[in-house]
Amino acid sequence: MDGSSPATAVVIELVLPYLNKKTLASCKTLNKAWLALVTLHSTRSLECHILRLPLRIMHFRRKGLLSLVRSLTVDISYLEGFLSAPMYERRINDAVALLQNLPVNIRHIKIHMPGASTTLTNAEIRFGSTAFTLLLQALPNLATLDLSDCPVALLAASQRHDAPFASLARLQNIRWFSLGSNDMSSAAELHRLVCANQHTLTAISGKGDITDRTLIALSKAPRFTRLDASGSSISDDALLTLVRARGSGLRELVLSDCTRLTKRSIAHLSPKALPTLAVLDLYNIMVTTDVYQRLFNFATRWPYLRDLKLKAAIPDTSPRQDLLVNDDILEAIGRNCPRLVSLRLFGCHGITDNGLSSILGNLGYLRELVVMHSASDPVAPGEDVAEQGGAPAGGGRGEPVTMSPRLGSNVLRHEAPALDGPEPSTTANGLLLSLPSISDIWADIPSLPSNAIPQHNHAQVQRVTGAPTSSAPDTPRLSEEPRRNANGQRIFTSRALQKGLRSNRFNLLNLDMEYDSVCASHFAKLAHLHVLCGRMITRHAKSLIEGQFPQCKMMVWNTD
Repeated sequence: MDGSSPATAVVIELVLPYLNKKTLASCKTLNKAWLALVTLHSTRSLECHILRLPLRIMHFRRKGLLSLVRSLTVDISYLEGFLSAPMYERRINDAVALLQNLPVNIRHIKIHMPGASTTLTNAEIRFGSTAFTLLLQALPNLATLDLSDCPVALLAASQRHDAPFASLARLQNIRWFSLGSNDMSSAAELHRLVCANQHTLTAISGKGDITDRTLIALSKAPRFTRLDASGSSISDDALLTLVRARGSGLRELVLSDCTRLTKRSIAHLSPKALPTLAVLDLYNIMVTTDVYQRLFNFATRWPYLRDLKLKAAIPDTSPRQDLLVNDDILEAIGRNCPRLVSLRLFGCHGITDNGLSSILGNLGYLRELVVMHSASDPVAPGEDVAEQGGAPAGGGRGEPVTMSPRLGSNVLRHEAPALDGPEPSTTANGLLLSLPSISDIWADIPSLPSNAIPQHNHAQVQRVTGAPTSSAPDTPRLSEEPRRNANGQRIFTSRALQKGLRSNRFNLLNLDMEYDSVCASHFAKLAHLHVLCGRMITRHAKSLIEGQFPQCKMMVWNTD
């Protein structure tokens, strides 16, 4: 795709917002068409601190690029010791006044405050709330408002003087405060903002401030398509009201950690009620197997679903924990979710090799697959393992475990201080205590647009009818009983690859699996493998994967 034709230029413009700065810089070196498109994309966004805003505006004006600006990213953090308090406030007023008199129509704004996760000082709250209020009052024609990196304390401080959202009536996308402790006042302000923009609103990420009143107001929004209510206290009745009113147009539904939701509402999230749904997040929802079977069976087809995340909020000690997501549900997902790009399953003890093979052998667009028997990600560095039932770091002696790249290899190796005693112990799941979590490595994964249609080389797809065999010395013994670790948890084996890999590219593959040379032979047919995580890997398999994918990031677990 060289970008020379108008059609490819349109596609490239749609992809560029998903790329980070490093990738955009690489795209500029492809050819002149890419250079022009990336330059045009970068000039549409103006990013700076609020005190440097006049200088940036003058720079864009000298270059003749000011008329192209449509997006603004402003840092309102307080620069201590830079100016006196009266002069600092005057500089803020001058910057906002200059912005208000510009002939350009800024439609998107992101206000952020780096370091706001810590306790704010009085000066930070005072000047931050002043800049926050003036910016919103100066831009009444905003379509996108992003406050996800702002502390909610700014809202309470700005409300003492003036209503910061009074002039906003054309918003289409709202990303609400996610830093600090949200309270009923912030939830009430979000509800008023939704009601004021009811006829134009299309997407909202309100997190814990989404209430039943807000959902009822959203059910009257004719263009609404995306909802992120993770961590909120919405009820079954409010969710059903939204689904019945706007279900035909909903594209994204994120309900993770909504503890009040039960099977009474989740069971109604069917393809008939949500025919165009593309993203469904049911992480940590109090449901049982029968609800999953109603959502995913051989009679329900999700033609547009591309992102699915499941984990039931049932304690590990529950006798039904093993039955939450089973092989039948995975086989139904593999058959009836043909466009699935990302699948993440946690706490799924009932999945065996047969269920996993249904996913790997049927989903051709899959890019991210996480199937963990445990209910959470591996322990990240610095977390207190003792609270999670594992041994303390450093093999129970209190020494920290460090992680450093091994020279001459792309594999991350976990090293601990030399001890005369036994080797460092592992967690209850068999993983070394220094394993980072999925979120720690997520930033390094090159993301693709979720609706990208890959060009498959179906000649490389191999379907194995019998059990895979290999002449390598570490070929596992295939038995009828599923493999289990010392704690009785199931461990996936190479049987999970008996149907081959339908997808030929993986950004993330994280399975509770023992990787051997049979798995490595299947991975060798892939065109791309960026991150590979698992339970155990043989030395022969590791050498094969390293030779095939030198840039692949593997986590070093137990090596047999």
